[in-house]
Amino acid sequence: MALVRFRRAAQIRLPQDIPEAAHLKEGDYLEEEVTESGTILLKPVNIARREPTPEQEAKFLRVVDQERTAYAAERRR
Repeated sequence: MALVRFRRAAQIRLPQDIPEAAHLKEGDYLEEEVTESGTILLKPVNIARREPTPEQEAKFLRVVDQERTAYAAERRR
């Protein structure tokens, strides 16, 4: 286990073996999560292939429908 120092502007530098083991490249995204115990988890994510959950998709479609309805009502005035 490596020791990582927290720096100004909330920056950390990961030891080289971590990005290599996780196959990370410059510009890759990491999703963060802080557990109830205060543990910080960093998970690599590919945002290009990230699919919404069914709940996220349903919420998005509800908002689109609401906006469409509001727009149509405004156009009828």
